[in-house]
Amino acid sequence: MNNKLSHISNILNDYFKEDKISKLIEKQENMSIDFISENQKFLSFSFDKQLSNRDFPKGLFPFFNRGEAGVCAFCDYIIFTEKAGQLYILLIELKKGKDNVTKQLNAGQCFAEYIISTLNRVYNANVKPQIRQISIRERHIKPKQKQKEIQYTNNFCTFSDSKFWLKKYLI
Repeated sequence: MNNKLSHISNILNDYFKEDKISKLIEKQENMSIDFISENQKFLSFSFDKQLSNRDFPKGLFPFFNRGEAGVCAFCDYIIFTEKAGQLYILLIELKKGKDNVTKQLNAGQCFAEYIISTLNRVYNANVKPQIRQISIRERHIKPKQKQKEIQYTNNFCTFSDSKFWLKKYLI
């Protein structure tokens, strides 16, 4: 693992991270899509885990008021990866219906920025990542077809392929 990914891995709790996944899954929405890394090194971070009361007695965010709407909203995945020395952070939200994904993606962005601030503080670094927000909706998942070029508008894009090819999103 390269230096930036190693530093991020050192900062994050092992329970929530993986460096090998083959599918992006959202259990509540009963959705999944193939994740193709093609040997691109990455670190996946997801809060979509079953939390034990012993390890997490006050839930995922014990310092937040869970009764306040939207406080504990979060995107499904944060993928950290690097290409040509540039750190990329892909924030991914999977949704079946028409519900807005902005709150979850923005919450993921705040968290990602906090992780980078922590990395810069702990390792006396000056990492400036490219942060991308990606919405994956069931109605935009296309049957097998030629891959489309990714276009971001204000660092946001809507997924429209049959599989999630990691390298395509590193632009």
